[in-house]
Amino acid sequence: MITRIKLFIALSLIGFYTHAQKLNREEAVQAALKNNEKIKATSLQIDQARQAKRASADFGNFSAVIMKGQYNTIEQDNNLTLTQGIPFPSTLAAQVKLGQEHVTGAQVNLVASQNNLAFEVKTAYETLLYYTALQQLLLSQDSLFTDFARAATARYKAGETTLLEKVTAESQQLEARNQLQKNEADIYMVQSRLQLLLNSTEPLVPTDAFLKRTLADGTIANNPLVHVELQQAKINRQVLRVERNRFLPTLELGYFNQTLIGYQNTNGSDIFYNKNSRFQGFMVGASFPLWFAPQAARAKAAAIGFEASQKNAQYAQSVILQEYEQTQRELLKNEVSLSFYETSALQNATLIISQAAKSFRAGEINYVEYLQALRTALSIKTNYLAALQQYNLTLTKLEHLTGSF
Repeated sequence: MITRIKLFIALSLIGFYTHAQKLNREEAVQAALKNNEKIKATSLQIDQARQAKRASADFGNFSAVIMKGQYNTIEQDNNLTLTQGIPFPSTLAAQVKLGQEHVTGAQVNLVASQNNLAFEVKTAYETLLYYTALQQLLLSQDSLFTDFARAATARYKAGETTLLEKVTAESQQLEARNQLQKNEADIYMVQSRLQLLLNSTEPLVPTDAFLKRTLADGTIANNPLVHVELQQAKINRQVLRVERNRFLPTLELGYFNQTLIGYQNTNGSDIFYNKNSRFQGFMVGASFPLWFAPQAARAKAAAIGFEASQKNAQYAQSVILQEYEQTQRELLKNEVSLSFYETSALQNATLIISQAAKSFRAGEINYVEYLQALRTALSIKTNYLAALQQYNLTLTKLEHLTGSF
């Protein structure tokens, strides 16, 4: 007979699976990379940087000035002067290069964001696999304690045991059902997390089995966070180059066209020029600040910023390398623990459950011994699932550190 708690869970899961999307680990990651709003926002930052790069070759404002008045004779003359400042060629080139470095920085940030998102998805996916496997174990545990409670009740009614055995059996049954309900809540919480990461309205049902994973190829040199810090150092180095180039003058080009109403001696003859006669010419010059201290301060600040970003990059490399080595040791430790359960402990747990049940039914052991045996065996199986989860999560962290998403 199916217990009410099992019926409740079964009915819940029927509705759950009806509106769920079934994905394996890789499909879940790809769905998140495609649909996650944060990734979309980070992608837009690349477009923003590209547009900003187009402004790197800014020549500044074009000037057009019209002058009218008695600047030559009593007559009303007019003058049109056009001027344009042009940054020194090396300054312009440095600004364009800085724009490109910002584009590269946005691209590197996108890869880092994708790597972080993949890590979150795989961690949640692995956790969901663990809770799903734990759910099956808890259902099995519920069956065992339900049978025990039923047997204890029958024995009590027949006068073969005490009230303590009956109450103890019922308490174990209730505790098993409580654990089932808590685990069900954990499953829904992880589902909600995955829905947020995948930007999906439907819960995810994992299709991968809860098994020991294999490590994807990757090296610590591919860590995206390190690349972000290294790229920031490149950006700051280019900022320094731009500021140093701004000590160079700005070139000035100009053109004027004007009237000079009145008599002008031309080739020895006095000729009258009216308002329809135009005179023109061009101007070439350079502009630069007379006070260099502000620009010197900006260049000094850029140099400090570059030095700071170099140190940040070096520190990030050291931290990531240390974390990578620690995670490798953690993986080895978890592998040893997992091997213990797989080679002997799990088989012993199964044997303990079957033999304890036979001995209890035959009256060879009392309920205390039977309960102790069940708890020991179920504890082994529960610890195995936790060890498997920890191993897979540690492996997932290694993939995150090597940028293998």
